[in-house]
Amino acid sequence: MSARLHLVRHGQTPSNVAGALDTALPGAPLTELGREQAVLVGQELAESGIAPTVVMSSEAARARETAGLIAAQMDGLPTLAVPGMYEVQAGRYEMQTGARALLVYNRLIRDWLEEGDLTASLPDGESALDVRDRTMPLVAELRESYLDNGIDVVLVVHGAVMRMMSVFAGAVPSQWALTNHIANCGVIELAPDGGGWSCERWGDHLGRPTF
Repeated sequence: MSARLHLVRHGQTPSNVAGALDTALPGAPLTELGREQAVLVGQELAESGIAPTVVMSSEAARARETAGLIAAQMDGLPTLAVPGMYEVQAGRYEMQTGARALLVYNRLIRDWLEEGDLTASLPDGESALDVRDRTMPLVAELRESYLDNGIDVVLVVHGAVMRMMSVFAGAVPSQWALTNHIANCGVIELAPDGGGWSCERWGDHLGRPTF
């Protein structure tokens, strides 16, 4: 099996429990359940036989903590927080709770994925083009430096941004990413496929999804 990019969503946080739009750095830590989730996914990754040399993460505290717990299950691998990697920014809606705030944020993702309006953004937030420009150069670098040399990559990130990265890579259709959310410590596996990418796992969908 060729080396793959394993995108892992962070474990549960108090903000997840409260339904808060927690996107700015450093963000909330993990809950006890979140720590348990991180240990379990770390064990799963270790038992899968992959052999990364480092567990990478976004700059957010919850992602760093998740990465550390995963790394501890993989022979104590080092961890590395990647500059410029963080969740899609909520702007003026940061830390707001309630149905309206979540609706506005999810509507933005829908505008990107269903309507194709990549310039849309929340006030003081970022557009899909901003997200693409700060994430996809890293994906290309990881492919060249690690995957092309047979080294798997584990990168702990966030629910919205990992779905967008998968779409930008051409691994899944936009509608699939829109309707199939990723749970805390869920995994997306992307594999090099010619000059592009294929999706080999999407959360609980093991193997290549059928679109």
